[in-house]
Amino acid sequence: MRRLLIGLGGLFFLLVTVVLVVPLFLPKDAIKQQVIAEVDKAVGWRLRLDGPVSLSLLPGFSLIAEKVGLSGEAGADGIEFAKAEKIEFGLAWAGLFGGDIQITQISLHQPDIFLEIAPSGTTSWAPRRDLTPAEEAAEILSGELVNPESQSAAPVAEAPSEDRAERTGRSAIERIRIDRLDIVDGRLVYHDVANAQRHEVSALNLTMTAPDLQGEVTLDSSFQWKELPATAKGSVTNPIGFLAGELVPVDVTVSVDETTLGAAGQIGIEPLRSDVAISGMGPSLKEALRLAGSELASDPGAFSIFSKVEGDEAAISLSDISASVGSLGADGHLDADLRGEVPAMSGRLVLRDSGLEDLLALAGQSFPAKGLLSGDISFEAAGAEPEALMATLNAKGAIRLKGGEVSGLGLADAMGGDTSADVVSDIALELDLNGLDETANLRGGLSWRGESFTVTGSATPAPLLDGRAAPVTVNVKGRKVAAGYQGTVSGAEGLSGAVSVETANLRELMAWMGQDVEAGSGLRNFKASGAMSVAGDTIRFEETRFSLDETSGEANGQVTFAERPVVKARLALNALVLDPYFGAGKGGQGASGGGGSAGEAGRATGNAAPQVSSRAQSGWSDAPIDFSGLNAADVDFSITTKEIRWDKIKIDESGLSATIRGGVLNAKLDTLRLYGGSGSGDVQVDGSAALPKVTAKFNLSDLSAYPVLADAADFEWIEGKANISLDVATQGASQRAMVQGLGGAAGFNFADGAIRGINIPKMVRGLSIETLLGWGGSSTEKTDFSSFVASFDIAQGVATNTDLSLVGPLIRMTGKGTTDMPNRTLNWRLEPKIVATLEGQAPTPRAKGSEKKLAGLGVPVVVEGSWDKPRVYPDIKGILENPEEAYKQLQNMGGELSKLLKGGKPDEQLVDAANEAIQKATGGKTQIDVQKVIEGDVDDKEILEAVEKGFGLPSGFLGSFGKKKN
Repeated sequence: MRRLLIGLGGLFFLLVTVVLVVPLFLPKDAIKQQVIAEVDKAVGWRLRLDGPVSLSLLPGFSLIAEKVGLSGEAGADGIEFAKAEKIEFGLAWAGLFGGDIQITQISLHQPDIFLEIAPSGTTSWAPRRDLTPAEEAAEILSGELVNPESQSAAPVAEAPSEDRAERTGRSAIERIRIDRLDIVDGRLVYHDVANAQRHEVSALNLTMTAPDLQGEVTLDSSFQWKELPATAKGSVTNPIGFLAGELVPVDVTVSVDETTLGAAGQIGIEPLRSDVAISGMGPSLKEALRLAGSELASDPGAFSIFSKVEGDEAAISLSDISASVGSLGADGHLDADLRGEVPAMSGRLVLRDSGLEDLLALAGQSFPAKGLLSGDISFEAAGAEPEALMATLNAKGAIRLKGGEVSGLGLADAMGGDTSADVVSDIALELDLNGLDETANLRGGLSWRGESFTVTGSATPAPLLDGRAAPVTVNVKGRKVAAGYQGTVSGAEGLSGAVSVETANLRELMAWMGQDVEAGSGLRNFKASGAMSVAGDTIRFEETRFSLDETSGEANGQVTFAERPVVKARLALNALVLDPYFGAGKGGQGASGGGGSAGEAGRATGNAAPQVSSRAQSGWSDAPIDFSGLNAADVDFSITTKEIRWDKIKIDESGLSATIRGGVLNAKLDTLRLYGGSGSGDVQVDGSAALPKVTAKFNLSDLSAYPVLADAADFEWIEGKANISLDVATQGASQRAMVQGLGGAAGFNFADGAIRGINIPKMVRGLSIETLLGWGGSSTEKTDFSSFVASFDIAQGVATNTDLSLVGPLIRMTGKGTTDMPNRTLNWRLEPKIVATLEGQAPTPRAKGSEKKLAGLGVPVVVEGSWDKPRVYPDIKGILENPEEAYKQLQNMGGELSKLLKGGKPDEQLVDAANEAIQKATGGKTQIDVQKVIEGDVDDKEILEAVEKGFGLPSGFLGSFGKKKN
């Protein structure tokens, strides 16, 4: 660019000479050729004069040339760095007679200047010959043109500047006066190809006056810059003195649209020194930075800046700095020492009460915000480059924020649609800086979603600013939760340190965060702490110890965030206690509600039909089961636990591995120790389907049957060693639907056990009126067996059996029936063979080949009702299909009923039971005294028929026994 200015200066003086001398001797065409040749010889540019050239000598010298162009080294390929439609030039006569050279007019019409720097560094205005620095200085300062042909001659020693001034008097440039320089509708393009910079000024209209280059030179222009209107105005006094190194007054103002920058004061070069006031203002900082080639994400608003700049090549001082952006305001000063090899600077910045929103906008964040910032920071640094300055920067002071509020955080959706989650309010923070290499401390508080939190922290700023790892501590504590981090943070490497979180009520915390969970007693106390690291999109946690309610353990793993997060974890639990989450009683508090049970209704109406417990109605939940969470991530985890407890169920050491891929959970039970036995199994839960689907396969062996069935399902009437197999599948949207859709196969094999609460042989042998009501259970009675085996086909939640077999010392029993799991009821028919008695009988060897028949009566037994309290009674209808044979066998077996039928006197307990049975059978409408009926005091056929009908006996049955008939 310096060479361009030198060339233009040389061209100017050449044209002056040509205009003064050549018109006196040559015609116009010859003048054109002479001018082209002189320009090429003097400055190395090729001049194009395609249009007419006119000369005038009166009232002064004037030259008008049209369609003019200039090209440099690249001119051979037709590229011109300057061209104009017309040039007008005027010169006063006085200059011909030794006076000042008075240029009355220079006008450039539609000039088009294209200044390009190629990637190689070559410029579009490079001349076709090189000038030495001495030649450039001579051409500008003296106005003398150097003859290129003389460059090869022997160098001639130049006289000192004082002698030169004496010989030539004032230099030619000092004698020049320019009444007016005009540019009309010009265009200027600057293009740096290597740095991808392009700037263009269009619609340029400029007027400059320089009546005395030792006096005031004024400039007034207007143009288009980045499609915006712009102006440049100003004045320089004594430009000749400025070039000579004197301190001269300047006053310059540049405006683009509504943005204005100005400088007023005194400046000088060689040596460089200044004493100026710089100011700037505009309605938009973002727009001002855009004009300067920088971008800002959001606009903090209007800005203004003022500073005095004083100094020289040894030191510079910026004093009285006052800046404002939007509601931000700052004052300060800056001193730079340039004397050493490494520049050093120091200063102070005082931040006035300023708006937080404007500070965030200045940082490129567009969140709506409130609050006032204030601060007082002193700083120092050393270096010639920005990187060096940042590396050596040190600062001390404090920054405070009060009454802060930030909204528009976009957290409402994650918090269940609560719009208050988008606002953090009541922010009050204070940051103390003790030096960037020392620990900075943060303290304060804030509010979020109606909860208040205290915030404390510390960090070492210097390594953070340098992109290196730095120690950082942050603690946030509120009523619902407390969390903390202590470790290192690095912009390049992420963070690594110890993390802790604690809450007294995890359920309440999750609900507060928009993650509602079903009502329950669990998810209360939660505490976790361990080592965590974050690098890129992966979070790793190691030796993380946690406790939740009564469950505790240790976890290791990692989470990788991608389009579908990937989770890998290993959990080692001391104990897994499930009561707080699933509740005790295995569903006794189901979500279906249900009101009164069928049994309760029967009692209210006097109906003696089999009762159905409330659990049958409310045992399964209708609450929707949501497995959509299986689609949220891909998971690979394993769990080992020393103990699992759920209500009465207790499982010893167990191991589980599971994977989740594409919404499908596959779990494998590797190790299971429970109730003296062991087991294994596989479970698959498909949450990707419209209706969730579950399949399960389990094999349990050598379990102690009584405690496992009692604890798991309130089955308290079987004991022994159990082997159980299960292969089932179901599909549904709720627990009840899952049970109703259950299908597959199952089987059990109980060995060396007993049916508790009932002694089937004794009951048959002691047949009484109570048999007609159904046998009740007794905690002291048992029916022993050596094996009890059954297999089941399961369809729509109903398990059907046809091969039940029970073998015991006093009983052989086969049976079949159904277990209705949706309604939690049993409907079984058993075929026992009963030995009359073993009392007083010594074991007698049985002859080989003799029939293995029991000596007792086969009494079909019906088991029905709710599975936690079923009714068990003999099938009387089966017996009475052959009353005569039944009567004989009853007599042989004995029992209170047979004694009664033989005319014996029943005891009071039997009479009371009979009266109760009649009351239930007749709904309490018929009053019958069984004792009087038996003794013959009452002979009422209608009453006997009512009893027979109530018990479902054939007509005349009781009467025929009483008359000793078949």
